[in-house]
Amino acid sequence: MKPDFWDTVRILIANGEPDEALARIAANWDASVTPNPESADATAAAIAGTGDLVGALAPLNAAIESGTANFHTYFRLAEYHRRLGQIKNTLINHRLAHAQFGWPESLAHGYSFTHDYFSPNILIWENWFRVHITAKPIEALEIGSWQGGSATWLLDKVISPRGGRLTCIDGFEGSSEHVGLMETLGTRLEDIFDDNIERTGHGDKLRKLVGRSQVILPTLWGENFDFIYIDGAHEAKFVIQDAVFSWGLLKPGGFMLFDDVGFKFADHPEQNTGRAIDFFVSVFGDEIQQIDCRGQLLLQRSK
Repeated sequence: MKPDFWDTVRILIANGEPDEALARIAANWDASVTPNPESADATAAAIAGTGDLVGALAPLNAAIESGTANFHTYFRLAEYHRRLGQIKNTLINHRLAHAQFGWPESLAHGYSFTHDYFSPNILIWENWFRVHITAKPIEALEIGSWQGGSATWLLDKVISPRGGRLTCIDGFEGSSEHVGLMETLGTRLEDIFDDNIERTGHGDKLRKLVGRSQVILPTLWGENFDFIYIDGAHEAKFVIQDAVFSWGLLKPGGFMLFDDVGFKFADHPEQNTGRAIDFFVSVFGDEIQQIDCRGQLLLQRSK
């Protein structure tokens, strides 16, 4: 089947028509063709769209058995296992997904991420830290750490080989988008983070500051960072405070990264994340060079 066929299937799924998507797949299916990640992912998504999460596992497992699985195959498996309440399988498949993106430490060390918001960014981050964010040693600041996905990757791939330190700020109480989620984790969020950091073997290179970023950031005045990652509460009123407080901590030539540029609040559009980022860029524009934007916005401080 041609690539545009699967594009059509994905559009049908996105429009809430999984049954039609499955009908088209069945009508065009060639059993002699080896399953591949694209067909497996689209077929699984269509099946999951009908509510059959168990059935959605089959095409993904078929891709694994055929030896054609990639990151997205394992990432989807993790998602469906999580929704089925099969947390052990969720953790394993997240680790296997990470290994596909050149992060074998996740599998080797047994990191535990029930909800993995970070790893789809790995390939982009690898490029940024190879081409742009080259400070060695490097002082990094992360606002919002969740279960430690980005923190463990930074320790494994950037801080440990280059030297330096990672400072993480988080209240470990979740943000508004995590309402109803925290009680499903089974373990305190901070305990999950701590366990993952310990498993890196690089915990001595991390400083954890617990509390609200808007309170902690002013206490860091006088410190300087090469890289600042803003991924805390996504409401515009919090994002703009994090950005302004952090800007004074960023070295000239340093880099600031905003997560979830397109995050929207359906009931409170005035708090959409992008509004704060756009305002910040417009006000500090004479000090900023925009490097890249693919769901996340990477800026460099020019002065």
